[in-house]
Amino acid sequence: MTVTLMALLSVDEDAQEDLAIYMRATSPLLKRAGAVIRQRFRVNSVVVGNQPARSVVIVDYPDQRAVDSVFQSPEYAAVKENRDRAFPFYQITVLQNDAPVEVSASARQQNDDSH
Repeated sequence: MTVTLMALLSVDEDAQEDLAIYMRATSPLLKRAGAVIRQRFRVNSVVVGNQPARSVVIVDYPDQRAVDSVFQSPEYAAVKENRDRAFPFYQITVLQNDAPVEVSASARQQNDDSH
């Protein structure tokens, strides 16, 4: 069963070498695991709370074993220090697709009116 991860990230612009090392190590891991980057977002503003993350990336993996093959690999362990320097904020979470949210009639009408 597909496992969807959400990565919340902030990149340190002064750590480009560490970022490059990290990406060179992890890109082949993702490919080998069959991971697919579904969407990338830049966080433009925060409505409520702090803004630790500047980017959001949604990644689908074929299954949990594929996720583990990346994050528990020796190659990934070897670049953790680079990761920590390149990303002042780095959080990976597993998403679960819950039942659809019921949208009220007034919210549907508002959405229809805006199009």
